[in-house]
Amino acid sequence: MTDQTIACLTIGSSDSSGGAGVQGDIKAFASVGCYAATVLVGVTAQNTTGVVARHGLPLDLVAEQLRCVLTDLPIRGIKVGTAWSADLLRLLGEELAAQAVPIVVDPVLVTAAGAFLSDVDEIRDVLVKSLFPVAAVVTPNRREAELLVGARSEHLDRRGLAEELVALGAPAVVVTADATDNGDWFYDGATHRLLGSDWHTTNCEHGAGCAHSALTTGLLAQGVPLVEAVATAQRLASRGVSAGLAHLGAGVHPVDVLDLPAHRPEGLMPG
Repeated sequence: MTDQTIACLTIGSSDSSGGAGVQGDIKAFASVGCYAATVLVGVTAQNTTGVVARHGLPLDLVAEQLRCVLTDLPIRGIKVGTAWSADLLRLLGEELAAQAVPIVVDPVLVTAAGAFLSDVDEIRDVLVKSLFPVAAVVTPNRREAELLVGARSEHLDRRGLAEELVALGAPAVVVTADATDNGDWFYDGATHRLLGSDWHTTNCEHGAGCAHSALTTGLLAQGVPLVEAVATAQRLASRGVSAGLAHLGAGVHPVDVLDLPAHRPEGLMPG
């Protein structure tokens, strides 16, 4: 590592299929030239068809991981992913409050396959109170935005959801697209912006949301302005869906942000 290396930290869960979670974040950081450090808060047993089991790690172990990383590595950007419990969110809010680097909060409440990763009723208010104040931007998908807004989300479009989340304390919001949308919706309390893109019908969305928020983190860590960072992250994540690994898995296939070869190059043998 040279003194020019940009180090980023992802705080989240392990995805045993490798497409999302910290595994997906490591790849996304690498794709924009960043070194990845990780703090695991939980482990899932999952594949492209869904989550079979999940287990949160002890809070003292999470705290120790954080302190080890933050006291040793020159972290320039932090992503917070899976929100497992209210106690975890309080811990993260306290530990991250003193960090003077951009923090991207991706409230991973629902997987691409539709599995819930948190007890939303338990953690909604704590997530808002603990992590919104430390965030540079919050990046939920439409369903997660609706869950965070709660009963007020009925009949709201993404513009309205973004406004509600900023009213709750988020400094800026990107409500990411689903199949019914024509791009991500950005709002920073002053300006609304539709970050338009095509929806790709590759069924390779596993890890797309994780990639988007990790890419945003890596770009912000390199000093890219927020609007440019989220727009570039959306473009790169969209390209990863378009070129996704459709031959892997029986469910929602993994996104590919690394342009992995479909086949082993001729002459390259396992060593």
